Amino acid sequence: MTTTKSTRFDFIEQLAWWEGQINASHLMAKFNITRASASNILKEYRAKYPDNLTYNASTKACLPTKTFTAHCDLHKFDFYLNAIASENTDTKLTLCAFEVAAPLRNIHAEQVRPILKAIREKLAIDIGYISLSSPDYLDRIIEPHALIFDGLRWHVRAYCRKNQAFRDFALSRFNGQAVFEGKATHSAEQDQRWQTLVDVVIQPDPRLNAKQQAIIANDFQMQKGIKTINTRAALVNYLLLRLRIDGYKNTPEEQQIILTPACQKSISQYLPQY
Repeated sequence: MTTTKSTRFDFIEQLAWWEGQINASHLMAKFNITRASASNILKEYRAKYPDNLTYNASTKACLPTKTFTAHCDLHKFDFYLNAIASENTDTKLTLCAFEVAAPLRNIHAEQVRPILKAIREKLAIDIGYISLSSPDYLDRIIEPHALIFDGLRWHVRAYCRKNQAFRDFALSRFNGQAVFEGKATHSAEQDQRWQTLVDVVIQPDPRLNAKQQAIIANDFQMQKGIKTINTRAALVNYLLLRLRIDGYKNTPEEQQIILTPACQKSISQYLPQY
């Protein structure tokens, strides 16, 4: 597979920044190229950005300088993990990083395609849907405007003509032949919870002692004991699930973080009412 110079330069920066060094072997493993080609790519990068890397003879690698300035996004560790991923099964680049695999919910392209078309072209769609409260497939006319991934499953954010409100639907629970019902009469701009931005504010569990709370604060990059996460009101519950604070745990070691009392009160209107 042909890769662009920009892709290769991004890879150099990700490796240099996160691993502290980059050499020809990294490039050879990632892009399945010869040592000569890999060395030339490094030379081209250093020629274009001479202040970013310095060669270290003892490690036989290029190290980032104190004035290293990236030209790609280095702030997310996921980007680094994606950068080192390789189709070459012989590469040793990915052996130190593993992801816990969880079973994703079952979805089929036959159901996804018309929903994507409806979102892009702002259409209403009649499609079968099953839920725990209605275990038999029933036709629903929805007007979707977004797909949401909560970490385990995909949801469709849509206006439901049956309920006359914007709702979330599990993508895996659609079934049957979809029929388009013309132009949608409701859009994302009319979805009040989608348009409303709220602050989810977390803090260390106060049942922890001061040193333990400091550890948790550092883990979550808190400032003055709190971390503020801005999100859409429609996504608040998914965020709490990802943070594992959708319920209260018996021990502070298990709980670790909680919502601040003020936040708990302010976002309560956006949480499911069981």
